[in-house]
Amino acid sequence: MKQLAYDNNMLFKEEPLRGQIQPADCSARLLEVVPSIMRHIRKELRSRAMQGLTVPQFRALNYLRRHPDASLSSVAEHLGLTPPTVSKMIQKLVEQGIIIRNSASDRRQVRLSLSAAGISALTQAREETRKQLAENLKTLSQEELKHLLSTLEILEHVFSKNGTNVNISQTL
Repeated sequence: MKQLAYDNNMLFKEEPLRGQIQPADCSARLLEVVPSIMRHIRKELRSRAMQGLTVPQFRALNYLRRHPDASLSSVAEHLGLTPPTVSKMIQKLVEQGIIIRNSASDRRQVRLSLSAAGISALTQAREETRKQLAENLKTLSQEELKHLLSTLEILEHVFSKNGTNVNISQTL
């Protein structure tokens, strides 16, 4: 087995493994690999999502799928945007019939959820993307697939255990 190390130009090169693997080695590799995987997944999802949907809108819909009855502020926090910006974005999605705004007696306590049309569009986009990802993984051997699945389960456990409540199967 080989490990990747930085050369003088801050590029990765392969080196034989020496001694024990450190968490820092794995975290450095995660920082390199995960963004490219996520770019690929986002590209696939965007190509199958509803036409005219922006990336922040799509992310908001995915968040609401995982967190029904979420508050506007929790959506804003997830997206890294201000509540007024998210409020305008959500209003457009409500007008399109994609999101349902559930108001309590206090207007500040608005809860957001996906409409049937929003759920349907996201479900279809996710299923088509899952199929495309499966196509990409067809080149792996049965042993590699088992190893990948085991690694994903370990990562899910580690990141859930550390309080981030990450569920790999629901992050898309």
